[in-house]
Amino acid sequence: MGGGFIGVDVFFVISGFVITRLLHRQPPRQVWRNLGVFYARRVRRILPAATLTMVATVLVAWWLLGANFPDTLLGDVRWSSLFGANFRLIKTSSDYFIPGIAPSLVTHFWSLAVEEQFYVLFPFLVFSLTWLAPRRGRTWLLGAVVVVAIATSAWWSWHSGLSTHTVSAYYSPLTRFFELALGALVALMPSLVLARARWLASLLTLVGMVALGLAVWRLQHVTNFPGLLAWWPCGATAVMLWSGGHGSKFGPARLLEFAPVRYVGDVSYSFYLFHFAWIQIPLQMVAPPVGWWWRIIEIAGAFLCAVLSYHLLENPVRRSKRLDRDGLSVALLAAVCIALSWNATLLVGYFVSK
Repeated sequence: MGGGFIGVDVFFVISGFVITRLLHRQPPRQVWRNLGVFYARRVRRILPAATLTMVATVLVAWWLLGANFPDTLLGDVRWSSLFGANFRLIKTSSDYFIPGIAPSLVTHFWSLAVEEQFYVLFPFLVFSLTWLAPRRGRTWLLGAVVVVAIATSAWWSWHSGLSTHTVSAYYSPLTRFFELALGALVALMPSLVLARARWLASLLTLVGMVALGLAVWRLQHVTNFPGLLAWWPCGATAVMLWSGGHGSKFGPARLLEFAPVRYVGDVSYSFYLFHFAWIQIPLQMVAPPVGWWWRIIEIAGAFLCAVLSYHLLENPVRRSKRLDRDGLSVALLAAVCIALSWNATLLVGYFVSK
């Protein structure tokens, strides 16, 4: 789908929504403990699967691309392992959308970088306000701060899109933070009226679904993105998140509760990580494979990798009782993951230089 790139914007809104609900449930007045628990969870959730993808991408690209192996990939992976892929892309003026120029095989890691950069500051803000504000006013105060953040970031996103630095506007965390903050605002908004009027909730969910489908269809060749256009998919996602849990028994949100759809959601993180290499490596080979059936193989291969990663790596790490109670082990896990990514680039760089 030509407008499939807006999936990142949808992801940002969902991420802000889920993480804010998680943060808001933590015990008040325990700022440093809450921060430690939050970042330990992020390491366990994000790093192992991301590291596996980066190492596999470097090794497979070296094996299959031969003379077409891009020297810049090694540096791209190192930046990605430190959640700085977006800054690397801005520095090298890389772009998804330049015809005839193959993008980096880890270009899609920019979205993870933006997400983690947002979560460097946002949890501290939530826990600090929870500690300082009176109990009855915490949610309203946090909501007001989030609204200011949305307005500021959205204005900067629009302003940056008017400049000639379109690559910077696309990958900058400052132009994307309003999308995560929008999800956070939805998590803080009361929805009692929807619980009492299920028909209204179902209607809003349907409107959100249709709007999101139209965005994927229509936003195929756009400039100055994210800017104002990003409000289209982000707003549709926000409406669905706000209303989806309150619809009638046979409302449109039930489509998203269908077991196979939910399973795709479960493995979607690894699916996202693996999909880009599966699509791009064949295109960058000396003799690229052709045929419609090859795209089916790419999708199936990426999904199989996602399923294996989810069950054999992600879940065991996330559910480890040892890591639950041992912060030092989590820190060592993070160090090992970063080291593995760098070692893979050094090893491949050694053989490429021969």
